[in-house]
Amino acid sequence: MRPAHKPASRSADLFARAKGSIPGGASRSTVLTEPHPIYIAEGRGAWLTDIDGNRYLDANNNFTSIILGHADPAIDAAVREQLSRGTAYSMATSIEIELAELLTGRLKSVDQIRFCNSGTEAVMGAIKAARAFTGRPLIVKVEGSYHGTYDHAEASLDPDPTEWGDAGSPTTVPYAGGAPTSVANEVAVIPFNDAEAARTTIRAVGERCAAILLDPMPSRVGMPTVTPEFLRSIEETAREVGALVILDEVISFRLAHGGAQEKLGISPDLTALAKIIGGGFPVGAVGGRADVMAVFAKQGGNRAALPSGGTFTANPVTMTAGLACMEQLDSDAFDRLDAIGTRCRTGLTTGFDAGSIAWQVTGAGSLFRIHPNKRAIRSYRDTRHSSDEAASMAELQRHLLEREVYLSDYGMGCWNLATTDDDIDLFVDSVISSIGALRL
Repeated sequence: MRPAHKPASRSADLFARAKGSIPGGASRSTVLTEPHPIYIAEGRGAWLTDIDGNRYLDANNNFTSIILGHADPAIDAAVREQLSRGTAYSMATSIEIELAELLTGRLKSVDQIRFCNSGTEAVMGAIKAARAFTGRPLIVKVEGSYHGTYDHAEASLDPDPTEWGDAGSPTTVPYAGGAPTSVANEVAVIPFNDAEAARTTIRAVGERCAAILLDPMPSRVGMPTVTPEFLRSIEETAREVGALVILDEVISFRLAHGGAQEKLGISPDLTALAKIIGGGFPVGAVGGRADVMAVFAKQGGNRAALPSGGTFTANPVTMTAGLACMEQLDSDAFDRLDAIGTRCRTGLTTGFDAGSIAWQVTGAGSLFRIHPNKRAIRSYRDTRHSSDEAASMAELQRHLLEREVYLSDYGMGCWNLATTDDDIDLFVDSVISSIGALRL
């Protein structure tokens, strides 16, 4: 059996073919690995099988969207039943209400919810809702934090050190080529976990500020533990200046039955959701206080302050899969996810220490991120890889593939409920062995 990431394989042939019709050879830059993507034939539980017959322990789970395991039987059965009745209609279905009721029941800060098709759409909708509600244009976001591909949410996602500006008052740097220059005037950037810097920046833009956008465990910032002081500074200063707090729980909702906001004891005005709430299908949602969410509703004979639609929004297949997934995620399920994640992080830390390896792991619940250094990780500037560190992480990914493990090339991962203790032990051993091989 020939590994799919070797030069001669069916995956290599498909990539050569794909480059003729798809820019860069793939519609998702995140699936690109060197020297080519691995093309998957199927996923079962915690494992993937590629078109060349190679199996891989999935330590990524479609960037956190798979939480029960691949091909979950209950989701499969529910979706198959819905498929027999149709995939999308131009009229409403009751399953949307059922999923909405489940989610509003779990999130204490959410009175109402509005579905969309991705995390990017959810964050964009939350920002637009905050602007419509406050009548203000500007948002505040964390340097290095990823919130999807909306220009304003992407600001300062991956700035070069030459662009950073002052540590306490980072420069706003547009991310995508062609992003309008107005982004720099409509987004203020703060460092993660710096309470005083957050207060200063929010107060400085106060009369223009619609919302503060926050991911409580941002993967691109390194998955550090958010400090209570930082959270308090954002909540208190937002109220002080009349701005809203948007919590991006696209990823962190998998941390607890009621999301990260339940664990952290915070109450945002708006929450963006996606990933696990779709049961493996494309999904997004904006939820929040009833008075804020009213911007989405028609008032009398007038159109909504913020009209929203989407041909596949709240389609019955996604809603069915989402409900079948979320109904299985009870308190016991989150306890098990915590145990899996703890075994992973503890095992890695023990292995690093035993091997005198100057690496570390951060994260919580079923989430983790591996770092090729021992720097204290508090914010984006601590996390950003040097060229040598980036090369080490890319090489780690290649070595792990040789050992039948898939992990992202920047070290972020998560686990699903089908993952066994033996799977975790295999992962830990593979990481430690792979790092050892990097030294040769």
